[in-house]
Amino acid sequence: MKPIITKEKAIADKVGPIDIVRALPSDLTPRVGPIIFLDHILEKNLLPGEFSAPNGSFAHPHRGIATFTYLLKGELIHFDSNGGYGRVKAGGVQWMNAGNGVIHDEVIPEEFRVSGGAFYGFQFWVNLPAEIKEQAPDYMPVQAEELPLIQLADGQATLKVLLGEYGGKSSPIPAFTQQFIWHIKLSGKASIELKTLEGLEYGGYLPNGNALFNDIEISARELVVFDSNDTGITISNKANKELEILLFGGEPYEEKIVSHGPFVMNTVEEIGQAYEDFRSGKYGKIDYQITGEI
Repeated sequence: MKPIITKEKAIADKVGPIDIVRALPSDLTPRVGPIIFLDHILEKNLLPGEFSAPNGSFAHPHRGIATFTYLLKGELIHFDSNGGYGRVKAGGVQWMNAGNGVIHDEVIPEEFRVSGGAFYGFQFWVNLPAEIKEQAPDYMPVQAEELPLIQLADGQATLKVLLGEYGGKSSPIPAFTQQFIWHIKLSGKASIELKTLEGLEYGGYLPNGNALFNDIEISARELVVFDSNDTGITISNKANKELEILLFGGEPYEEKIVSHGPFVMNTVEEIGQAYEDFRSGKYGKIDYQITGEI
């Protein structure tokens, strides 16, 4: 079995009124493969009127990464300054390639703002190869039914392929290197063994509940990173209730990484250019009226 290199508790934080737990980057782990950021958006029952209509105050720029928002409960509307728009329901993904610069906003739909409801999910940042950082931005909304769902362990587990592939099943979301994000659900008292590939980096995160990863006990809201040999990962659920697991990673990112705020580039000079282009208006503006929904 793959040895565990590190395990550490994620750090609680807040983004506006939303409570989060930040698993990546951490003190011991700056990234796993091309995955450089993971926020666990804690489940929250939104109160009627808690969120106002979008006014641009949450809109912010990115460059050099792909943002990847996986929604478990609720709905989200995406707007960006490149004309990207989409509405994703629970179980779906908002994917945006920031490329050479874009401003985006993720908005709670009006009916949820009025009536309230449960909201819960995760956001990843995927670092882009240098050549992709220079390309125009792109956006893709993917609904739950478009993502492959694989039965494992004689029906005692499912693996949802959010990014990359597993067992010959691939996500429709673009992947510019070998990279993956899997959402696993494991029945109570069940175990699974997952195939791994030599040379890829593997990380895991437990949103809730405890489990054994390769016979090492992992607690809720802990990040684990595995050695890169190819001997597989075994996960055992010792509780009676269903367990959720995120596994993610990919091939090591070999290019130099320089990050500052919402920008992740390859040199200090490129970071400076990213800020200069943003401040000069080159990323454009968001049109919130393009759909008539807001």
